[in-house]
Amino acid sequence: MAPVLAAGAICLCRADCKVDYAAAQRLLALQRFSEALLAIESCVQLEGNNLPAQVLKGNLLYLLARDQEGVAVLEDVLKRQPGFLAAHYALGRIYYFDGRHSQAVEHLELIVRADPAHYRAWDNLGLALEGVGRLDEAVQAHLKAIALVATAHRDYDWAYANLAELLLKQNQNRRAFDLAVEAVERNPASARNAYLAGKALIRLDQMTPAERWLRRSTELDPNYAEPHYLLGQLLVRANKRELADHEFTRFKALKASAPDKRR
Repeated sequence: MAPVLAAGAICLCRADCKVDYAAAQRLLALQRFSEALLAIESCVQLEGNNLPAQVLKGNLLYLLARDQEGVAVLEDVLKRQPGFLAAHYALGRIYYFDGRHSQAVEHLELIVRADPAHYRAWDNLGLALEGVGRLDEAVQAHLKAIALVATAHRDYDWAYANLAELLLKQNQNRRAFDLAVEAVERNPASARNAYLAGKALIRLDQMTPAERWLRRSTELDPNYAEPHYLLGQLLVRANKRELADHEFTRFKALKASAPDKRR
């Protein structure tokens, strides 16, 4: 899923709250979520009606796997200001993660109607639409996100990778590979992007370059399980059973220790 937005609006608050708000944003960028939550709670205590600070608090609660608390904070924001798009976006992401895809669609569709240039909302809407089985619309939502980021946001790779993954499920492997490569060019540090390229090449029966992409994925993130399984399959086909078993064992170990989904 696309990354969390800090709050989606400018924080208008007293000086002390501004300091806490800025500290929370900095700690969020460092993935120090518990410390960021303490900072934003201090801001909220000073400025209880500061809606951007409340949205940031909701996002941090989600990142700390305190989803129900995050939903309660964000729903309270929308009671106060129903059109506050940052709260709709944050709720859409939480609902998608928790498998409440229909509710995610409602919030994300509201955003793109109000702000058709919100590329992150289009991208996440594609994921939510896939979750409710509206696959053609999901593809179109991702394509809309891609059109919006093609030249204006060259660092945004999520829409390309998300659509590549969906097209792989539909056996559109050549298109999926091209999208995965574009995702890699935008974010060469992503193990997932390299994995998707390798997976598409396996489907296209191009085993040697597929193995290179999968090896690259494992190097980028040694704790990412998925490429090890595909490497094991490649090695079985190459009659390298001992090496294949090593990859399968690595896959099982990493899968057992990893969360079901990454936030």
